[in-house]
Amino acid sequence: MPETEFLTIDEAASVVNLSKSTLAKLRCRGGGPRYIQTGRKILYRRADLVAWLEAKTFASTSEYNREVA
Repeated sequence: MPETEFLTIDEAASVVNLSKSTLAKLRCRGGGPRYIQTGRKILYRRADLVAWLEAKTFASTSEYNREVA
């Protein structure tokens, strides 16, 4: 079984193409990718980032609108 890859906030922001502050807001409000907090350190699993992005994938705007409603 391959090792789990853990990413820092900077690395995670680069993977999902969001700013660090946007990731911070998503951690506070919810709805963002799963993360790990150990003390003051925040880490993301690459697999969780990919899964979060996959869950945000739509084939058309009508499909997106059904999800949001």
